[in-house]
Amino acid sequence: MGKTYTCSLEVRWADLDQLGHVNNVKYLEYAQEARIRFRADCLHSDARDARVIVRRNEIDHLHPVEDLTRPLLVDVGIARIGRTSYVMRHTMRDAEIVYAVADAVMVHFDPETGKGVPLSVGARAELERYLIE
Repeated sequence: MGKTYTCSLEVRWADLDQLGHVNNVKYLEYAQEARIRFRADCLHSDARDARVIVRRNEIDHLHPVEDLTRPLLVDVGIARIGRTSYVMRHTMRDAEIVYAVADAVMVHFDPETGKGVPLSVGARAELERYLIE
Protein backbone atom coordinates (compact mmCIF):
# COMPACT_ATOMS: atom_id res chain seq x y z
CA MET A 1 0.00 0.00 0.00
CA GLY A 2 1.35 3.41 -0.98
CA LYS A 3 1.50 6.61 0.96
CA THR A 4 -1.10 9.34 1.02
CA TYR A 5 -0.73 13.09 0.82
CA THR A 6 -2.54 15.17 3.44
CA CYS A 7 -3.40 18.85 3.23
CA SER A 8 -5.31 21.12 5.56
CA LEU A 9 -8.16 23.30 4.26
CA GLU A 10 -10.10 26.00 6.06
CA VAL A 11 -13.87 25.66 6.11
CA ARG A 12 -15.31 29.10 5.49
CA TRP A 13 -18.55 30.50 6.85
CA ALA A 14 -19.67 31.05 3.24
CA ASP A 15 -19.39 27.29 2.64
CA LEU A 16 -22.40 26.66 4.89
CA ASP A 17 -25.94 26.17 3.64
CA GLN A 18 -29.22 27.12 5.32
CA LEU A 19 -29.06 24.03 7.53
CA GLY A 20 -25.76 25.17 9.06
CA HIS A 21 -23.47 22.58 7.51
CA VAL A 22 -21.14 22.59 4.53
CA ASN A 23 -23.09 22.59 1.28
CA ASN A 24 -22.65 19.40 -0.75
CA VAL A 25 -21.09 21.15 -3.77
CA LYS A 26 -18.28 22.53 -1.60
CA TYR A 27 -16.84 19.03 -1.19
CA LEU A 28 -15.97 19.07 -4.91
CA GLU A 29 -14.11 22.33 -4.34
CA TYR A 30 -12.24 20.83 -1.38
CA ALA A 31 -11.29 17.80 -3.49
CA GLN A 32 -10.12 20.06 -6.32
CA GLU A 33 -7.99 22.17 -3.99
CA ALA A 34 -6.41 19.03 -2.52
CA ARG A 35 -5.75 17.67 -6.05
CA ILE A 36 -4.03 20.90 -7.07
CA ARG A 37 -1.82 20.81 -3.98
CA PHE A 38 -1.08 17.10 -4.50
CA ARG A 39 0.04 17.71 -8.09
CA ALA A 40 2.22 20.67 -7.05
CA ASP A 41 3.76 19.03 -3.97
CA CYS A 42 4.05 15.36 -4.95
CA LEU A 43 4.34 14.98 -8.72
CA HIS A 44 7.25 15.85 -10.94
CA SER A 45 8.09 15.94 -14.65
CA ASP A 46 5.73 13.78 -16.74
CA ALA A 47 3.00 13.38 -14.15
CA ARG A 48 2.73 17.06 -13.22
CA ASP A 49 3.16 18.41 -16.76
CA ALA A 50 0.60 16.10 -18.38
CA ARG A 51 -2.71 17.56 -19.54
CA VAL A 52 -5.35 16.08 -17.26
CA ILE A 53 -9.13 16.50 -17.10
CA VAL A 54 -11.71 15.28 -14.62
CA ARG A 55 -13.89 12.66 -16.30
CA ARG A 56 -16.06 11.77 -13.32
CA ASN A 57 -16.63 12.71 -9.67
CA GLU A 58 -18.31 10.54 -7.06
CA ILE A 59 -18.83 11.50 -3.41
CA ASP A 60 -20.04 9.55 -0.41
CA HIS A 61 -21.29 12.06 2.19
CA LEU A 62 -20.85 10.30 5.53
CA HIS A 63 -21.30 13.08 8.13
CA PRO A 64 -22.07 16.79 7.78
CA VAL A 65 -19.28 19.26 8.48
CA GLU A 66 -20.65 21.74 11.00
CA ASP A 67 -17.61 22.76 13.07
CA LEU A 68 -15.78 25.76 11.64
CA THR A 69 -13.27 25.95 14.50
CA ARG A 70 -10.78 23.51 13.05
CA PRO A 71 -9.44 22.79 9.57
CA LEU A 72 -10.63 19.98 7.35
CA LEU A 73 -7.92 17.47 6.52
CA VAL A 74 -7.95 15.91 3.06
CA ASP A 75 -5.99 12.71 2.45
CA VAL A 76 -5.25 12.13 -1.23
CA GLY A 77 -4.21 8.81 -2.71
CA ILE A 78 -4.53 6.90 -5.95
CA ALA A 79 -7.24 4.24 -5.87
CA ARG A 80 -6.65 2.79 -9.35
CA ILE A 81 -4.41 3.31 -12.36
CA GLY A 82 -5.55 2.47 -15.88
CA ARG A 83 -4.04 2.92 -19.33
CA THR A 84 -5.05 6.57 -19.89
CA SER A 85 -6.59 7.42 -16.53
CA TYR A 86 -6.37 7.04 -12.78
CA VAL A 87 -8.73 7.46 -9.85
CA MET A 88 -7.81 9.90 -7.10
CA ARG A 89 -9.40 9.26 -3.71
CA HIS A 90 -9.98 12.24 -1.39
CA THR A 91 -10.84 11.44 2.22
CA MET A 92 -12.14 14.52 4.02
CA ARG A 93 -11.81 14.27 7.79
CA ASP A 94 -10.66 15.70 11.06
CA ALA A 95 -8.89 13.81 13.84
CA GLU A 96 -12.08 11.98 14.82
CA ILE A 97 -14.57 11.83 11.95
CA VAL A 98 -14.48 11.00 8.23
CA TYR A 99 -16.96 13.40 6.65
CA ALA A 100 -16.79 12.41 3.00
CA VAL A 101 -14.89 10.27 0.52
CA ALA A 102 -14.68 11.53 -3.06
CA ASP A 103 -13.24 9.75 -6.08
CA ALA A 104 -12.25 11.62 -9.24
CA VAL A 105 -11.42 9.87 -12.49
CA MET A 106 -8.55 11.80 -14.06
CA VAL A 107 -7.78 11.31 -17.76
CA HIS A 108 -4.53 12.20 -19.52
CA PHE A 109 -5.51 13.71 -22.86
CA ASP A 110 -4.19 15.32 -26.02
CA PRO A 111 -5.59 18.87 -26.23
CA GLU A 112 -5.43 18.83 -30.04
CA THR A 113 -7.54 15.71 -30.48
CA GLY A 114 -9.46 15.82 -27.20
CA LYS A 115 -8.80 12.10 -26.78
CA GLY A 116 -7.19 10.19 -23.94
CA VAL A 117 -3.53 9.26 -24.25
CA PRO A 118 -1.64 6.54 -22.37
CA LEU A 119 0.14 7.52 -19.17
CA SER A 120 3.90 7.74 -19.62
CA VAL A 121 6.14 5.30 -17.79
CA GLY A 122 7.36 8.15 -15.57
CA ALA A 123 3.87 9.38 -14.72
CA ARG A 124 2.71 5.85 -13.92
CA ALA A 125 5.70 5.29 -11.61
CA GLU A 126 5.02 8.54 -9.73
CA LEU A 127 1.35 7.72 -9.29
CA GLU A 128 2.11 4.18 -8.12
CA ARG A 129 3.91 5.62 -5.06
CA TYR A 130 0.48 6.82 -3.88
CA LEU A 131 -1.49 3.69 -4.85
CA ILE A 132 -3.68 2.91 -1.84
CA GLU A 133 -5.59 -0.15 -3.04
